Amino acid sequence: MDGSQNPESQVMFLGEYDHVLDPQGRITIPRDWRRPDGGESDFVLFPARDAALLLFPAAVFLDFVARARKLAIADAKLQLAFAALGSRARRCKCDKQGRLALERRMLEGIGVTGKLKLLGAMTHIRICAAENWLPPEGAALDSCLDEIQKLSGVEPELAALLAESLRK
Repeated sequence: MDGSQNPESQVMFLGEYDHVLDPQGRITIPRDWRRPDGGESDFVLFPARDAALLLFPAAVFLDFVARARKLAIADAKLQLAFAALGSRARRCKCDKQGRLALERRMLEGIGVTGKLKLLGAMTHIRICAAENWLPPEGAALDSCLDEIQKLSGVEPELAALLAESLRK
């Protein structure tokens, strides 16, 4: 499956949103983060490091699985890692109003009782308790930009410009 042909993979998650769970434990995905064609958004949700949940468009997650499947067949450690991830992951869809139900157990596992943050992480959404989000600054921000530069081959000057703009 080529996610680049799927409208879900065309969404870019940018920005930061404060949110409160509704009585049914739902969040509303910001309009800018929903499919551009107005169709239902399909996601995969799973726990991440640092008391957070990651919400990936299903098409993007399936692309990752397709690439990783080739490696996992012969690698026992990777098979175990897939089992650990798969057993904790949940597939979920937004309703027509963009609401998405989250499991209470998953939310409690990251310390969310009511208020939370939805963080745009470009390819996915990071969900955490509002009090657990401290945006990286200074050396920590530089370290983040160094990691992005490694992946993308971004020129050092562009990375410095990005760092400066994020500090403002």
